[in-house]
Amino acid sequence: MRRYLATARRYRWLLAAVLALVWGAGIVAAYAEYTTTFESTATVWVLRPPAELAQTSLDDPSATLLQTAASQQVDLLSQLLQTDSFLRDVVQLATPGPSLAAAHDEAAYLDDVRKRFHVKALGTNLLTISFAARDPATGPRMVKAALAARDQRTAAARVSATTALSTLYKKDYEVAQARALDAKQRLQEFNASHPVPLSDIDQHLQSQLLLSLDLAQTRLGDLQGRMDRAVLGPTLIEVSGLEFQVIDEPRETAAPKGGARPAMTVAAVALVAGIALAALLVLLGTHVVGPAATPAEVRHRRRAALADAEALGSPSA
Repeated sequence: MRRYLATARRYRWLLAAVLALVWGAGIVAAYAEYTTTFESTATVWVLRPPAELAQTSLDDPSATLLQTAASQQVDLLSQLLQTDSFLRDVVQLATPGPSLAAAHDEAAYLDDVRKRFHVKALGTNLLTISFAARDPATGPRMVKAALAARDQRTAAARVSATTALSTLYKKDYEVAQARALDAKQRLQEFNASHPVPLSDIDQHLQSQLLLSLDLAQTRLGDLQGRMDRAVLGPTLIEVSGLEFQVIDEPRETAAPKGGARPAMTVAAVALVAGIALAALLVLLGTHVVGPAATPAEVRHRRRAALADAEALGSPSA
């Protein structure tokens, strides 16, 4: 330990200069990060629509799916923000024009945009989405663009699901309609070929045909109701805005906001880097350069050299 302390004392001015440069740069970077970060946040209220309006499943058309809660909406937004296509839509909606095309590295540009978005759940029905920008005006535009792009994706998904359900129910309806027509035709043929009064056996056969026709017509009515709900339910949810309501719109912030944590991270990295670099210099100075000789050791070495020279009869002695 004494050797390291001696090396540190020997290079104290160099170590002080290195620490001043690294820590000073870190403090300046942290201050710049804090004072140039403007975060805009939107608060969203998520509701569960009535079960009769909930969209039905393709696997089980008779069972309804509960609409997503706040945590599920957070997962949805977080997953969408991981995709480049969604971020492209957000950037185009927020800054119409060649801003994205003008970027030298599109992947790096989108990755920087992705890192500035933060989505979190505040409870069962509340969530927030925020964006940290270098100026006050960019944050609200990006948050509104993200919400708009999310609405477009959700509406497109609803249309696709509704189209698939309608196609499925249409096929089932055609089959049920054919069975109902067949049951009605058989009943008419039976009535035409069996005049009243009917025997007990004929009455039993007629009751079976009537029951088959009733079941077929009931099936038709049930499928018609499902087809109506499949189309009308998602439309009502979208028009009424029950599922996703923006309570607090994103606003411009005059004072810096949201940069405290990144600034602390930058300052901590600079602190650790300065200490690590100083420790490395001390290690190199101790084990590579070697410890410095004290004045007493220098005088002792000089006397020893003179004694050796005299013993050898050196003229320089």
